[in-house]
Amino acid sequence: MARRKDQAARREHLIAATLTTIASHGLPGATMKNIAEEAGVSPRLIAYYYPEVEQLIEATHQAATDRYYWSRQQDIEGDLSPTAKLARLMHSGLPRGKDLLLSQVLDEISVSASRSPMHATLVTLLFDREVSLYASVLEVGRAIGEFDLTDEPDVIARNFVALEDALGLHLLAHNSSMTLARAEQQLASYAHSATGVRVTPDVRA
Repeated sequence: MARRKDQAARREHLIAATLTTIASHGLPGATMKNIAEEAGVSPRLIAYYYPEVEQLIEATHQAATDRYYWSRQQDIEGDLSPTAKLARLMHSGLPRGKDLLLSQVLDEISVSASRSPMHATLVTLLFDREVSLYASVLEVGRAIGEFDLTDEPDVIARNFVALEDALGLHLLAHNSSMTLARAEQQLASYAHSATGVRVTPDVRA
């Protein structure tokens, strides 16, 4: 049991180092050498757990996908109104704070999706899970009369996630014409047009 725990901890350490390496150097810079330096171990040790660096990158993508989704899920737990939950989802959908590193990594890896069935599957999984978060909040809001939706919840939810992804891409690329405040304004504008409620992205909502 102790050995299994040690191995799990070692894998977690290597994944954490890979996350940092990808965020700092991009996916091309996620080599065995760079990851080993970040982790403070030898490339040989990494190869013991992950014989090919792509295996480690795939494990890292899986971990980043799970952590990002569950972070967003936790943000809307509790006895909150649909408007408050929508505000929190909008806040967590843009790269910032504790999830900035995950956003950077997911953005970097998504470029490889067209060349890797594994990465494409994970990109699809995250998109669908994020859509489900929005859709569930929108459905409840409509059911209790808090939202006056202009389309079906699933359609609006997909638009929210697609808009987040587009805005996030420009923010991570340091587009000088796009600031976090402007991105929030655009999300708020869409939320108002889609739900009839004025919602400001806010984790404290």
